[in-house]
Amino acid sequence: MNEKYFEQLSSAYLAHFCRRLSDLIIEQGSELLREMKLITPATAMSTVFFLNKNDRATVAMLADALGVSHQMATQRINTLEKIGIVKRVSSNEDKRAKAVILTKRGKSEVRKLEPFAKQMTGVLEEFEAELGSQLTKLIRQAELALLDKPLKVRLIKKR
Repeated sequence: MNEKYFEQLSSAYLAHFCRRLSDLIIEQGSELLREMKLITPATAMSTVFFLNKNDRATVAMLADALGVSHQMATQRINTLEKIGIVKRVSSNEDKRAKAVILTKRGKSEVRKLEPFAKQMTGVLEEFEAELGSQLTKLIRQAELALLDKPLKVRLIKKR
């Protein structure tokens, strides 16, 4: 068997291929961040940049802004809190709620991450040009199309 099993998989395994690509980008991005002595996980860069622009954001605001579940946003904040990038403080609007702010270390990290993110934007735009496709835009269109008409609806129409 010369060809790997996953190379034989059809479009029914789109999620498998998307996950492999996502994992590869995260792995390679994480390696670059480590080489630059940055501590923010590759999967949390968007969170750090959001908090830099939105001081005292709640987890709910973060989840909504990034289009992730409240649980996912909480996990990201917990990770960033453990490494000293963010801290929770009392919310100005609701004393029962907690807001999230960047620490001094977090603000320093953002200043180092900004040029990296700009460089990665250029690298990934070149990658998309190499592919002959605006992959980022295409992935977002696919996500919106499935939100509009889920797989279940599409499958029922096929029957």
